Amino acid sequence: MLNLTSNKVVVLGVIFLLMLMTRGSHFLTELNLPDMSLILFLILGFFIPSLTLFFASCFALLSYAQAPSANFTISDPDNILCQGDCIYVVNNSTGDDLTYLWTFQNATPATFVGQNPGPICFNTASTTGPFAITLTATNAQGANSTITQFVTVLPMPTVSSTISDTLAGVYVVIPDTTIDMFQEAYLYAEGAPFGGNLTWYPSGVAADSIPGCSACIAGDSLTVTPFYTTYYVVQYGLNGCFAYDTVLVTVNFANQVKIELPNSFSPNEDGENDFFRVLTNVDADGDFSNGFEEGGALAEIDLRVFNRYGQQVFRTTDVKEGWDGTYKGKPMNPATYTYILNFRTIDGRSGSRKGNVTLFR
Repeated sequence: MLNLTSNKVVVLGVIFLLMLMTRGSHFLTELNLPDMSLILFLILGFFIPSLTLFFASCFALLSYAQAPSANFTISDPDNILCQGDCIYVVNNSTGDDLTYLWTFQNATPATFVGQNPGPICFNTASTTGPFAITLTATNAQGANSTITQFVTVLPMPTVSSTISDTLAGVYVVIPDTTIDMFQEAYLYAEGAPFGGNLTWYPSGVAADSIPGCSACIAGDSLTVTPFYTTYYVVQYGLNGCFAYDTVLVTVNFANQVKIELPNSFSPNEDGENDFFRVLTNVDADGDFSNGFEEGGALAEIDLRVFNRYGQQVFRTTDVKEGWDGTYKGKPMNPATYTYILNFRTIDGRSGSRKGNVTLFR
């Protein structure tokens, strides 16, 4: 488009007028008319038509140069939004000395005066048709240009998660539940409207990482046996819009995990009771054992052993390591020793024990 400012138009008009006057004077000199006749001829034949043509040309050029052309782009490339989404618009209008009026159908804000508004949020779904975004650009002479674009706002889906009664198998609406260690919990979710996809993922997995998430499970139901208290999140996706719900499964360790330390041991390499170590009723595979084994339900320990003089003769932070009755590689004498244990279980509980252990040989 030709881009002429007012100053440029005036300069062009003056040049055009001077060219006409120069050519006209040269032509009249050749006619050799009397002075008065020459003056009248100049006025009627050249000056008045030239001025008329000059101002008409200026007006036409100025009107052409200042004509506005409204245009804008929307931040969402396909103009399809989810209910509650916000977008940005960028004003690409052309023209001189323009003012702008925006209107946004069923959005916040509803109107805006200025070049570029801030975020425009659509909290209502466009169930009866797309919503209009209109921009009107007006110049100083009152000429205006209007453009309208449309966005479709999809309704947000909904999802609700439940936990079943493990005995009756009947799904009841329970937002959270508590289970004993190694007990199963049956999670179930329903999304609406029909036709979307349900995906479960445990706590610690970001929602935006669900595509390709190896820890995520697709489907409306999920059977879990968490070793720790765990949040489970279910996502329901429909037409690119997503809804979420959560279930908290609390694992009860209080009456399940037991920690024991023997009151005596005999490190004689007979394969029985050769070490003094921390024992639990959970084995290395996370199952309840028939007896007590090392490790299992312990996440951290700090076990220290002292002789009767208060000298530390053994220390470990390995949940599976025990004392073999030696100090700096030499066997200790049979005696009663004092131990101090600080521990943290796999469910996050912390505790301490203090007692005596007798070494036999």
